[in-house]
Amino acid sequence: MRSVIKIVGVVLFVSTSVVAQGQSPKSPSEIARESLRSVVVIESLDDRGSVIGQGSGFIVSPNGAIVSNMHVVKGASLARIKLANGSTYNTSEVIDADDKKDIVVLKIKASQLPAVKLGDSDRTEIGESIVAISSPEGLANTISTGIVSGVRRLDTHRVFQITAPISHGSSGGALFDSAGDVVGIITYVFKSGQNINFAVPINYARGMITDEIKTSLALLQPPSAPVESPAPAPSAVESRESDERIDDQVAYATRGRLGRTQQEPMFVRPYEALSYFYRLVDGIGHFTIQDVADSARTAALVKNKDTEFAEEYTIKYLSSNSGVTVSFSKPDRVLASVELLVNWSLKDLENTFGNKYRKHTEGNLQVFEYFRTNNRKALVAIMDGNGNIRSVKFSRGRS
Repeated sequence: MRSVIKIVGVVLFVSTSVVAQGQSPKSPSEIARESLRSVVVIESLDDRGSVIGQGSGFIVSPNGAIVSNMHVVKGASLARIKLANGSTYNTSEVIDADDKKDIVVLKIKASQLPAVKLGDSDRTEIGESIVAISSPEGLANTISTGIVSGVRRLDTHRVFQITAPISHGSSGGALFDSAGDVVGIITYVFKSGQNINFAVPINYARGMITDEIKTSLALLQPPSAPVESPAPAPSAVESRESDERIDDQVAYATRGRLGRTQQEPMFVRPYEALSYFYRLVDGIGHFTIQDVADSARTAALVKNKDTEFAEEYTIKYLSSNSGVTVSFSKPDRVLASVELLVNWSLKDLENTFGNKYRKHTEGNLQVFEYFRTNNRKALVAIMDGNGNIRSVKFSRGRS
């Protein structure tokens, strides 16, 4: 797709607000020193208290008003807000929300918080330098820099196209101009391009910011709305300079969403999924539940069961045609088994692991128990009644 924006003399662009006030532009390090304490991590929780997503937000009122993206908390019963000083607040209180513009203003019970200063996004220009502060992959207070490379118009509002790198977990983070004022809310990335990311202008949120609580997370959507689905991506984004349409390869920059559907697997390429599976296998007896959760930050690690002896979690779609289930022993919560959910033929199994196994029947299933693996882990495969291998499971073996 050809470029529709000509960026000429970018180095000459300085924030108009800075020029108007006769100030010198601030460096990224200066902006970071002033504003890092105002950016927060937001984890969305379901009604069982399990984390179903993670994004970012920023404090806009000393009394606890926090701006983020609507899709960060959509489907959540509760939001866990983690401040830069280590304090954590749980809230379901919402000051205001705009689903179309993907903005939400949450409220926590706190006071004397370090709020950001809001800029005037109507004065933000193409080519202007910006600093993004967010929490990609849950890594709090991560900074990236770039420029505003375009202004795009959706059906209901405008968005800034920016070159500052962002990734999963950045949604809801703050976009600062060179004066150190917030001019945008980081929103989503463009899958098929490098450094093509978007932010919602902050002026859309100005009229939403008060200290009055209007609703709750539970009332933001109908009860039947699926928990796993973020807000739908815009079907097209339009340039001011031409009628050329950008395709809908838009991905929201949240954590904990991938792996729930075949259309949004954790890994697009099957070999990446297998590589991750074997990485988990190598971690049997060593990885803790936190290690596995950290390695799967972009994925929806869903709890299956919690018994007296074990905890079990599944990523249903590790790739578009495979999944993975991990089990942790209690009380140490160390990885005890890793099961790859597949649809293989017996030939696929033997080509991968050989034919030195003992076979027996359990109900309508055939169980293939391998005698030994090189890493001293037990290996068992399960065949269904139709002759398809449905899972391959590694677990702790005898030393």
